[in-house]
Amino acid sequence: MTLEEYDILNCMLRSYIRALIESENKKTSAGIVVVRNFNDEFKVLCLLKQNGNYDITKGLMELGESPLETALRETKEEAGISDLDFTWGYEPISYGKGIAFVAQTCQDPSILPNPESGILEHESFEWKNFEEAANSVIEYLVPAIQYAQILIER
Repeated sequence: MTLEEYDILNCMLRSYIRALIESENKKTSAGIVVVRNFNDEFKVLCLLKQNGNYDITKGLMELGESPLETALRETKEEAGISDLDFTWGYEPISYGKGIAFVAQTCQDPSILPNPESGILEHESFEWKNFEEAANSVIEYLVPAIQYAQILIER
């Protein structure tokens, strides 16, 4: 193992431990940075919110749910995506307001209304490269996008 690989694994482990501690201490948001390979270029699923900001699939953990269960549920509810491959593992990153996993799909998203409220939380979606995604998402989500890029490009 190279020093760079060790540093990446060390960072991932610290993020995972922080995520576990945070999920025990407060109601935490969990989501997935969903990526898709288009002609050998991975792009990030970005959901357009009503206020013009872009988002990833995420939501608050429900009682008794693990972070991964929450992330999977929210991805299905918000984008209709259930075919997910956690190619790079199940270690999430903590981004301050929650945690995010990284997974790839071959599915096309479909924007769906919230199953409880019936409210449409997102207007549309776009597949963006990592730089575009980092420049488009809500600021606190940028570390999750950068984490996904590091995982995929290493």
